[in-house]
Amino acid sequence: MNALREAIEHATLGWIKPELDTALAQAGQLVQAYTEQARDPGAMRLVAELMHQVQGSLRMVELYAPAMVAGEMQALAEAVGEGHVLEHEEACATLMRGAMQLPDYLERLQSGHRDIPLVLMPWINDLRASRGLPPMNEAALFNPDLEQGLPD
Repeated sequence: MNALREAIEHATLGWIKPELDTALAQAGQLVQAYTEQARDPGAMRLVAELMHQVQGSLRMVELYAPAMVAGEMQALAEAVGEGHVLEHEEACATLMRGAMQLPDYLERLQSGHRDIPLVLMPWINDLRASRGLPPMNEAALFNPDLEQGLPD
């Protein structure tokens, strides 16, 4: 049953991956424009909106660890846009890395590799550190709902 589930995940990811790639490329362009121009907070709001869409799409196909990355990127874009980040250049560089690396990670998943949330932990923590938050521990990625009953 696990192999069937993974095959379904790869197929559904294939359906939405072009839109995800487009959204992430747009986010990267907006971050670059933000750093090269007058730090327009509107650009960061657009980045946050794009990352919200990416996060929702990834959750819809049950890729929760990449969705967490997108959520952290969204939160960082909001913080940068609102002026709550001290190191703008570092925060923007972290957002750019995310916009470039998340499509690669999704490509690996689409090509049949397993989703390994632990691989994303340093990345999530970099995004959190840019906002001045403490690192997330491994338990946050492995939080099963123990109240849920077993299937028949």
